[in-house]
Amino acid sequence: MAIDSPVYLTMSENLLQHHVFSMSSSEPFPPDVFRTPGYPFFLALIQGLGMHSFYWTVFWQELIYLACIALFFVQGRPLFGEKIVRIGVIFLLLEPGGLSYPKQLLSETLFLPFVFCSLLAMGAYMHKARWQPLILSACAAGLGAWVRPAIIYLPLVMTVCVLVFTYKEKRVWLQQGVFLLVFMVMISPWLLRNYNQFGQVIISGQTSNMLAGYHVPITWESAKNEPFEEGFAEVKRLVDQAVEQKSKKLGRPLNQVERYQLQQKFALNELLKYPADYALEWLFGILKTMNGGNATEVYRTLNLRVDRLHYFAIQETNFVKKVGIFLLHQDFLFVLMVFLRVLIGIFALLGVVPIYKSKNAFLWLMLLTNFYFICLPGPMGYARFRFPVEVFWFIQAFYGLTFFTEWLQKRKPATELVQEAVEN
Repeated sequence: MAIDSPVYLTMSENLLQHHVFSMSSSEPFPPDVFRTPGYPFFLALIQGLGMHSFYWTVFWQELIYLACIALFFVQGRPLFGEKIVRIGVIFLLLEPGGLSYPKQLLSETLFLPFVFCSLLAMGAYMHKARWQPLILSACAAGLGAWVRPAIIYLPLVMTVCVLVFTYKEKRVWLQQGVFLLVFMVMISPWLLRNYNQFGQVIISGQTSNMLAGYHVPITWESAKNEPFEEGFAEVKRLVDQAVEQKSKKLGRPLNQVERYQLQQKFALNELLKYPADYALEWLFGILKTMNGGNATEVYRTLNLRVDRLHYFAIQETNFVKKVGIFLLHQDFLFVLMVFLRVLIGIFALLGVVPIYKSKNAFLWLMLLTNFYFICLPGPMGYARFRFPVEVFWFIQAFYGLTFFTEWLQKRKPATELVQEAVEN
């Protein structure tokens, strides 16, 4: 089981047995706003139908993943062409994340179809400018936010990308306005629930938790040479202290959302003190997200010992030394996985050139979506965020490989260049 799995199970049991959305395993079951309810509801539905075994969940998740591959095969052909789609299908069938995540109690597998559906439906809308795929894209993105709030800003990215290509058409402005409105309608019940419970409109507390619990200690590690574990504990102490002071001032305990807001304010103030270090760590995080091998999930699926992975325990702040330690102390399987990811990453970056030159609106949207999920984790370098766009990242790399191959074919041999120089 992954580290998040017991939490999802507890929440699904609370939904079934106590009809509350809570992470607590005992009364009074306080309402939770850190997680979004999509995946716990999915688990509760399976259990409510009498399928209590873990293998039933795996069965349905495998079907979902295969359905995503079928969706990509059918809807991807008008957008990419037959050849690229077929190669993409093979990639999806062999990709380590696709082999491992459906066998884990994690939200990734349920999140995938909503990202696929939203992106491919928007592609269909770009192709024919019809209302139906546009509304479908907005609904899928909204349902995706119920599973993982990471998608929350993607509809805005989609809208901007569409308008860049069609800003002169008034009808498109109206359609994109409706698109964003439908998305907001889809997530509004959850926002309303949180407002009723906490007096604040919020979709999740994950942002403040990530900023305070990970971004700040990672930045301190670089700026102050303070080990991550010590920084993590120090942040918790300072936030608890601020919460206690605020509670005394108000004369009551802070609710969960108020604590998240205070935590986020503290984190932003700290990060603003070290802008250069934070920016550098963000860049390193993007590289880690781009090239990470989903190793923890893969190792668990293969019943390999996760404690053989040492990358996340490296405290060295120098990136070159960090890579050297990683190569010296890591499993060969993980090194191979990372090597393949690095290769894909290099060609994906090269793929920016032909995609940019193509002036193809959907390819630009694919490019922006890829970087959206890769850049989102920041300094954490969280490869799980890359999973919903793995095949699109691979396609971007395929375009990069094609571009590189064509460049090599057009390039003249060195002997010919020397001969031309002599003649001139």
